[in-house]
Amino acid sequence: MKHFNKLFFTMLVVFAFSMTSSKAWIADVYSVEGMDAQTLSEATQAYKEKALAAGAKMKNIRSASKIRGDGNGELTTVLVYYETFEDMMHDVTLNIQNPDLLASTYGEVNQNARTDSFIMANDSPMPEGGGPGQAVAYAMVEVTSGINFLLNMPKFREIMQEAGAKIIVDSMNCAMCGESVLPANAMIYFAAANPQDMGEAMDIFSSNEIQRWFFANMAPHINVIDGGINLYSN
Repeated sequence: MKHFNKLFFTMLVVFAFSMTSSKAWIADVYSVEGMDAQTLSEATQAYKEKALAAGAKMKNIRSASKIRGDGNGELTTVLVYYETFEDMMHDVTLNIQNPDLLASTYGEVNQNARTDSFIMANDSPMPEGGGPGQAVAYAMVEVTSGINFLLNMPKFREIMQEAGAKIIVDSMNCAMCGESVLPANAMIYFAAANPQDMGEAMDIFSSNEIQRWFFANMAPHINVIDGGINLYSN
């Protein structure tokens, strides 16, 4: 897929201007418009097998389709997991030096799909155990007060989990985000093992008690730019 090749070359040039310090895990994200979700899932699995055999340092690569929010049914996502930026840049170079890795997988599917990319990072443990059917609800936000956001995010996580939500509640910050994401500079997300757990968590979040807390402590410090729910295929 020519879009992927172009993005890998572009990242080598601009990444130096957008680095943050090393984090516990990094998400190299590709937002794809106009791609069948099953076709993308199959290409992603094929790429994973070939890239790891060639020496890729990614910890995982997954694909998902957007089932709620703007563009649902049209937007899909490829998410690549890394422990360090160094490992990510190793794989960028690997793909440039071995163009067949992309050409023989993503290059075999829809050539007209539009692809944007961005990089998110945080200092939380890398997620484990996600599989087909996992649901992730997210809000891309512009953080207007970093201190208040950082102080209240752990409290928000604790409140949700104490209320019985069977989800991971976390946030990630932009390490490199272009105009397709900006002015959003962070993402808040709920990760559930399945849609049922996600639905229960959304009911908990919608309760009067948690809504009052959220709008008093989180909402004043963020502007929501986009949001939705992704369902993972692998």
